[in-house]
Amino acid sequence: MSKKTIVNTTTNLILNIHVRPNAKINAIREINSNNDIRIDIAADAQDGKANHELINYIKNILKISSNQLEIIHGHKQRDKILRILTTTNENQNDLIERLRNETISK
Repeated sequence: MSKKTIVNTTTNLILNIHVRPNAKINAIREINSNNDIRIDIAADAQDGKANHELINYIKNILKISSNQLEIIHGHKQRDKILRILTTTNENQNDLIERLRNETISK
């Protein structure tokens, strides 16, 4: 019996995000040199509404599906760690660039 080689074709892009809920609009306020992101979210921080809105906002900017995004830390905090499943490092750079292009304080 031959063994099958399992190849992982995805990589993880990890983003540190500081969320400000109850904002007037959804907006990326800042992305620093370490790719830490400050985002305003126009949803209340009750019952996971802000987390849900954050996921929708990011997926729409990046044009990816919801199952590629996951909050892996900070579900009940303003500082969150978001994991995005990507296929290549080039893809990761493209995603970061898309986020930078949406930044209000460029």
